[in-house]
Amino acid sequence: MTDIAIVGGGPGGLTAAIALARRGVRSTVFEREAHPEKMPRFNPDRSYPIDITGHGLKALRHIDGVGHFDSHLVAFHGIKNGSRVFDPWSEPGWIGSRGDIMRALMSVADDRHGDLIEFVFDSDVRTLDVNAGEVAGRRFDLVIGADGAGSAVRAAMQEQVEGFTVQTSSVPNYGLMLELDRVGDQLDRHYLNLLAMSPLDEDQPDGVRWRSVIGVKKPITFTSPEEATAWLRKHCPRALDLTGEQKVAEFSRRQAVPLGLGLSCSHLYGGRAILLGDAAAAFPPVGQGGNAALESAMVLDQCLAAGPLETAGPRYQEAWKPEADAISWIGSQVRYQSPWSSLRVVVASILQANVFAQAKSSTVPYSEVRRAARRLGPLWARTPQSAGPGPQNGLRS
Repeated sequence: MTDIAIVGGGPGGLTAAIALARRGVRSTVFEREAHPEKMPRFNPDRSYPIDITGHGLKALRHIDGVGHFDSHLVAFHGIKNGSRVFDPWSEPGWIGSRGDIMRALMSVADDRHGDLIEFVFDSDVRTLDVNAGEVAGRRFDLVIGADGAGSAVRAAMQEQVEGFTVQTSSVPNYGLMLELDRVGDQLDRHYLNLLAMSPLDEDQPDGVRWRSVIGVKKPITFTSPEEATAWLRKHCPRALDLTGEQKVAEFSRRQAVPLGLGLSCSHLYGGRAILLGDAAAAFPPVGQGGNAALESAMVLDQCLAAGPLETAGPRYQEAWKPEADAISWIGSQVRYQSPWSSLRVVVASILQANVFAQAKSSTVPYSEVRRAARRLGPLWARTPQSAGPGPQNGLRS
């Protein structure tokens, strides 16, 4: 392996490039956006804080990136509901926006592996030959598709690789972003709070910018800030104590973002291409999107190191496809505005079988979390629709 292309310079792609470089393998990363240091740290309409915990922690240890994450992100201590910590986290973990995570990973690449990783920013790759390994007019021994849910690599595989199929899924989940600008010391930034979350942002006086994802089961629009205020007062009253009029006005103008979309590939490889992260398996937010992307890059590196390049695809398929399918199933269990979903999380927690909490583990595979949940029968067998009255707040990915 002397020439590897990585299409997509997000968390999964950067982790893969760093992991390869640690073994002396060169790669070229094609990224459609600018260098992370030149990009905003979040999109105000759809960015939300991400917790990097067990599965992501394993990958960061694999690339020796823990120290860089300590420098760039906020330490994660768990999840809070008001003053009660109901999902503590004692291992190393971090809270940050996607931009924070990319900056931390870029610092690892720049500090240690600049001679082995070539970055091509502002490169929106759309034409590929995955059988020949051709990207942007260049030929590679391997093409790694790390370009997210709208992957161009995956689309090329659908067109060019016989027998490769993609199945899509959807659950009625939507999210509206609300920024809280009057938090002060009322919320602890080391926790993801069920009302709001806190990626690091140095532009704020206290170093924190608080954002809340309000989950609803169908798109919702407001005709005025006053209507949005009345809706929040009914469904999320505490938010009004933490939010100024300007931020409520911005909230009233935002479009609800679909958060229930997912996809699953029949194979994770084909031709000279291999998929990782959301390109291989996108799923609704359950706090594991970033973690799964990092771990899939680690698993791919281990498979590439284990034998000839020609057999790496089947090895990766065997190792990661069960995990990708399992985390996609876990993601499908989320339903906003569903009393049943909330009730079963409480029941499952009492039975020590809460799949969302167990999915954070650094020692238990996603596939084992799924198997254990299915042993409980009806509790996790289905997720009925509900016409519950209120939104579910503070959901994260």
